[in-house]
Amino acid sequence: MSATENLNPGCVFLPDTSEKVSEAISIFAKNDCKFAIKGGGHSAIPGAASIHDGVLMPMEYINTTEVQLQEGYIRVGAGATLGSVYEALDPYNLSAVIGRYKKVGLGLAVGAGFSYFSNSEGLTIDNVVNYEVVLANGTIVNANASSHNDLFWALKGGNNNFGVVTHFDLATVATDGRVLGGIVYYPESSLDELADVIYDYHVNQAVNDIHTHTLPQYGYNGTTNETINFTPVVYNADLQELPDIMQPWNNTPHYKSTVHNRNYTSLAAELNDGFPDGKFQAQRIMTVYADAQLYKDIWWEFRKWMKNYQDVEGFYGLHCNMPITPRQVTQGILKGTNALGLEDAGNRTLGILYFGVTFDNKADSDRVLPDHDEFVQKMQKLAASRDLLHPYLMLTYSGWNQPVLLSYGEKNLAKLRAVQAIYDPTHVFQRLVPGGQKLPDAKQA
Repeated sequence: MSATENLNPGCVFLPDTSEKVSEAISIFAKNDCKFAIKGGGHSAIPGAASIHDGVLMPMEYINTTEVQLQEGYIRVGAGATLGSVYEALDPYNLSAVIGRYKKVGLGLAVGAGFSYFSNSEGLTIDNVVNYEVVLANGTIVNANASSHNDLFWALKGGNNNFGVVTHFDLATVATDGRVLGGIVYYPESSLDELADVIYDYHVNQAVNDIHTHTLPQYGYNGTTNETINFTPVVYNADLQELPDIMQPWNNTPHYKSTVHNRNYTSLAAELNDGFPDGKFQAQRIMTVYADAQLYKDIWWEFRKWMKNYQDVEGFYGLHCNMPITPRQVTQGILKGTNALGLEDAGNRTLGILYFGVTFDNKADSDRVLPDHDEFVQKMQKLAASRDLLHPYLMLTYSGWNQPVLLSYGEKNLAKLRAVQAIYDPTHVFQRLVPGGQKLPDAKQA
């Protein structure tokens, strides 16, 4: 958990059933008591998974994983970690369209969510078949394609604005039982060449072979002034070597590779290694149309910017570049649509550009965080000047003050407000759950 999330709740309530969550929400609403819901606690947004002086409600005891083989889904408690989902499904040669890190929770299933399988199956939200939700009045409902389908749609991107999700039913994906995957580490001298490989992944590999998956990550260590790239490279099949379409990842000079044949539980555990807890963190996001030169220019600008903070104790910067392909958007439409508003991307790949910073001491926040915000705004203006900026902001990687739900477009925003009026007419989750990305008032649009 990020130190950014280390607030001071007045008390902590640990429910172990949906019914106890229901009782708690009824009490909170009746007494105007502010509260926060904590799943995996992965978000770096202040208050998204904690609260100052209110009630913190961790979901960690609602953590069951129940594989429904005949029905084709796994029922997962809201407090489960993704590692437990992989562990439950691996023995059946199955997996799910969930996040890639072992210790992460299920917040991405109401935000957006990239997966090893996104190039074939779409985003995580598009592969939820049912949400069990506690509403503001304490009622427990199931939201799916045939029951409360308006709420079902709203939860696919609408975050914590409509209720507390206690269980997720996630569609399962058949696998070979084994996967070829690991991390490839590239030195600074390879980064120019690697930028071309990343672009090729976005517009060729991810488009023309839906079994591919990578997560390109540039890292800058302010203490050592060292820059590297460490990219998880995955092919969703029981192979020993990467297919030809992914060979550019091997052919680019690198100093280490852990890519080998394994199960998904092992892969998720390795990708989680080195994920720091207890540091101050901030993240920001932007979306562009895939463009090789823009990708290079933005990365080198970020690297130049990060070098200004070598004196900040424990400073580390991370830049990730992840595609949303036309097929991913189409999968969302075919599976009932979502709230994200990506349909206007047409037949073009979008690049989701992430900018993260971590450091040791809170005292440095006043210096680093406003500069970080300003830098990303500059990059958005750069992309816009080349007619390459897309308005979408991915919730799961967003900064606390980025207007995520506004980025979904006025039509979807109006629909979200209409759903809120039905299921939370007194705005319990707007007023009493201050953390996370909130549904803006009409006057803010």
